[in-house]
Amino acid sequence: MRTLEIIASEQLWSWLAENHRTRESVRLVTWKAAHRDKFVGREDVLDALIAHGWIDGRRFVVDDDRTAQLISPRKQQAWSKTYKERAERLRREGRMHEAGEAAIEQGRASGLWDFYDDVDALIVPDDLASAVELEKWEALAPSYRRNVLRWIKLAKTPATRSKRIDTVAAATREQRKLPQM
Repeated sequence: MRTLEIIASEQLWSWLAENHRTRESVRLVTWKAAHRDKFVGREDVLDALIAHGWIDGRRFVVDDDRTAQLISPRKQQAWSKTYKERAERLRREGRMHEAGEAAIEQGRASGLWDFYDDVDALIVPDDLASAVELEKWEALAPSYRRNVLRWIKLAKTPATRSKRIDTVAAATREQRKLPQM
Protein backbone atom coordinates (compact mmCIF):
# COMPACT_ATOMS: atom_id res chain seq x y z
CA MET A 1 0.00 0.00 0.00
CA ARG A 2 1.24 3.44 -0.89
CA THR A 3 1.94 5.94 1.90
CA LEU A 4 1.53 9.68 1.45
CA GLU A 5 2.89 11.95 4.19
CA ILE A 6 1.88 15.60 4.06
CA ILE A 7 2.89 18.73 5.94
CA ALA A 8 0.52 21.16 4.19
CA SER A 9 -3.04 20.84 2.91
CA GLU A 10 -1.89 22.08 -0.51
CA GLN A 11 0.15 18.89 -0.83
CA LEU A 12 -2.96 16.75 -0.47
CA TRP A 13 -4.98 18.92 -2.88
CA SER A 14 -2.16 18.66 -5.46
CA TRP A 15 -1.74 14.94 -4.99
CA LEU A 16 -5.49 14.33 -5.38
CA ALA A 17 -5.68 16.56 -8.45
CA GLU A 18 -3.06 14.35 -10.08
CA ASN A 19 -4.10 10.99 -8.61
CA HIS A 20 -7.89 11.14 -8.09
CA ARG A 21 -8.36 8.33 -10.62
CA THR A 22 -6.23 5.95 -8.54
CA ARG A 23 -8.40 3.03 -7.45
CA GLU A 24 -6.26 1.91 -4.52
CA SER A 25 -6.40 3.05 -0.93
CA VAL A 26 -3.55 5.20 0.34
CA ARG A 27 -2.18 5.49 3.86
CA LEU A 28 -2.25 9.23 4.59
CA VAL A 29 0.17 10.29 7.33
CA THR A 30 -0.27 13.66 9.03
CA TRP A 31 1.51 15.38 11.90
CA LYS A 32 -0.16 16.03 15.24
CA ALA A 33 -1.19 19.55 16.26
CA ALA A 34 1.85 19.96 18.52
CA HIS A 35 3.86 20.34 15.31
CA ARG A 36 2.21 23.55 14.10
CA ASP A 37 4.58 23.96 11.16
CA LYS A 38 3.62 20.51 9.77
CA PHE A 39 0.05 20.10 11.06
CA VAL A 40 -2.83 19.55 8.63
CA GLY A 41 -6.17 19.32 10.42
CA ARG A 42 -8.94 16.82 9.88
CA GLU A 43 -11.22 19.47 8.37
CA ASP A 44 -8.64 20.35 5.70
CA VAL A 45 -8.16 16.68 4.88
CA LEU A 46 -11.91 16.10 4.57
CA ASP A 47 -12.34 19.11 2.31
CA ALA A 48 -9.69 17.82 -0.10
CA LEU A 49 -11.06 14.27 -0.06
CA ILE A 50 -14.71 15.20 -0.63
CA ALA A 51 -13.76 17.70 -3.34
CA HIS A 52 -11.99 14.92 -5.26
CA GLY A 53 -14.51 12.11 -4.73
CA TRP A 54 -12.54 10.33 -2.03
CA ILE A 55 -13.45 9.23 1.49
CA ASP A 56 -11.60 8.93 4.79
CA GLY A 57 -11.21 6.01 7.17
CA ARG A 58 -10.46 5.78 10.84
CA ARG A 59 -7.36 7.49 12.13
CA PHE A 60 -4.71 5.56 14.02
CA VAL A 61 -1.45 6.46 15.76
CA VAL A 62 1.80 6.08 13.85
CA ASP A 63 4.07 7.36 16.61
CA ASP A 64 4.19 10.13 19.20
CA ASP A 65 4.21 12.78 16.48
CA ARG A 66 2.04 11.46 13.66
CA THR A 67 -1.28 9.82 12.87
CA ALA A 68 -2.43 8.01 9.76
CA GLN A 69 -5.64 7.00 8.10
CA LEU A 70 -6.64 5.12 5.02
CA ILE A 71 -8.09 7.28 2.29
CA SER A 72 -9.65 5.86 -0.83
CA PRO A 73 -11.78 6.74 -3.81
CA ARG A 74 -15.45 6.79 -2.88
CA LYS A 75 -17.11 3.65 -4.16
CA GLN A 76 -20.76 2.84 -3.58
CA GLN A 77 -21.07 4.38 -0.13
CA ALA A 78 -23.94 6.28 1.38
CA TRP A 79 -23.46 9.99 2.03
CA SER A 80 -23.89 11.24 5.58
CA LYS A 81 -25.44 14.63 6.24
CA THR A 82 -22.10 16.14 7.26
CA TYR A 83 -20.42 14.99 4.04
CA LYS A 84 -23.29 16.31 1.94
CA GLU A 85 -23.12 19.67 3.73
CA ARG A 86 -19.36 19.76 3.22
CA ALA A 87 -19.77 19.04 -0.50
CA GLU A 88 -22.35 21.82 -0.84
CA ARG A 89 -20.04 24.27 0.96
CA LEU A 90 -17.13 23.31 -1.28
CA ARG A 91 -19.38 23.87 -4.31
CA ARG A 92 -20.37 27.34 -3.08
CA GLU A 93 -16.68 28.13 -2.58
CA GLY A 94 -15.87 26.90 -6.09
CA ARG A 95 -13.52 24.23 -4.72
CA MET A 96 -15.19 21.06 -6.01
CA HIS A 97 -13.18 19.05 -8.52
CA GLU A 98 -14.88 17.25 -11.41
CA ALA A 99 -14.15 13.92 -9.66
CA GLY A 100 -16.05 15.11 -6.57
CA GLU A 101 -18.98 16.21 -8.72
CA ALA A 102 -18.98 12.81 -10.43
CA ALA A 103 -19.07 11.06 -7.04
CA ILE A 104 -22.08 13.17 -6.03
CA GLU A 105 -23.89 12.38 -9.26
CA GLN A 106 -23.16 8.68 -8.82
CA GLY A 107 -24.52 8.87 -5.27
CA ARG A 108 -27.70 10.57 -6.44
CA ALA A 109 -28.21 8.11 -9.30
CA SER A 110 -27.75 5.11 -7.00
CA GLY A 111 -29.95 6.47 -4.20
CA LEU A 112 -27.03 6.54 -1.78
CA TRP A 113 -27.04 10.35 -1.58
CA ASP A 114 -30.26 10.20 0.50
CA PHE A 115 -29.78 6.75 2.06
CA TYR A 116 -28.88 8.03 5.54
CA ASP A 117 -31.37 10.92 5.72
CA ASP A 118 -33.55 9.12 8.31
CA VAL A 119 -30.48 8.13 10.33
CA ASP A 120 -29.07 11.66 10.27
CA ALA A 121 -32.48 12.94 11.44
CA LEU A 122 -32.29 10.37 14.29
CA ILE A 123 -35.62 8.82 13.27
CA VAL A 124 -36.17 5.67 15.29
CA PRO A 125 -37.57 2.90 13.06
CA ASP A 126 -40.74 1.20 14.34
CA ASP A 127 -39.07 -2.15 15.04
CA LEU A 128 -36.42 -0.50 17.20
CA ALA A 129 -38.94 1.79 18.91
CA SER A 130 -41.01 -1.22 20.00
CA ALA A 131 -37.94 -3.05 21.36
CA VAL A 132 -36.01 -0.31 23.15
CA GLU A 133 -36.83 1.75 26.24
CA LEU A 134 -37.26 5.09 24.46
CA GLU A 135 -36.54 7.25 27.52
CA LYS A 136 -33.16 5.56 27.99
CA TRP A 137 -32.52 5.62 24.22
CA GLU A 138 -33.22 9.37 23.97
CA ALA A 139 -30.83 10.03 26.88
CA LEU A 140 -27.92 8.68 24.81
CA ALA A 141 -25.69 11.06 22.86
CA PRO A 142 -26.95 11.82 19.35
CA SER A 143 -23.64 10.72 17.80
CA TYR A 144 -23.93 7.32 19.49
CA ARG A 145 -27.58 6.90 18.45
CA ARG A 146 -26.67 7.84 14.86
CA ASN A 147 -23.92 5.23 14.82
CA VAL A 148 -26.28 2.55 16.16
CA LEU A 149 -29.02 3.50 13.68
CA ARG A 150 -26.52 3.15 10.81
CA TRP A 151 -25.47 -0.26 12.09
CA ILE A 152 -29.09 -1.41 12.19
CA LYS A 153 -29.89 0.06 8.77
CA LEU A 154 -26.92 -1.70 7.16
CA ALA A 155 -28.09 -5.17 8.21
CA LYS A 156 -28.28 -7.27 5.06
CA THR A 157 -31.01 -9.66 6.19
CA PRO A 158 -34.13 -9.35 8.38
CA ALA A 159 -32.60 -11.89 10.79
CA THR A 160 -29.45 -9.80 11.19
CA ARG A 161 -31.50 -6.64 11.66
CA SER A 162 -33.60 -8.35 14.34
CA LYS A 163 -30.48 -9.61 16.13
CA ARG A 164 -28.95 -6.13 16.07
CA ILE A 165 -32.13 -4.58 17.45
CA ASP A 166 -32.17 -7.15 20.26
CA THR A 167 -28.53 -6.32 21.03
CA VAL A 168 -29.27 -2.59 21.10
CA ALA A 169 -32.38 -3.06 23.26
CA ALA A 170 -30.44 -5.13 25.81
CA ALA A 171 -27.55 -2.66 25.94
CA THR A 172 -29.91 0.29 26.31
CA ARG A 173 -31.90 -1.46 29.03
CA GLU A 174 -28.64 -2.16 30.90
CA GLN A 175 -27.46 1.41 30.26
CA ARG A 176 -24.25 0.31 28.56
CA LYS A 177 -22.94 1.42 25.22
CA LEU A 178 -22.07 -0.92 22.41
CA PRO A 179 -18.54 -0.66 21.04
CA GLN A 180 -18.21 1.52 17.96
CA MET A 181 -19.49 -0.41 15.00
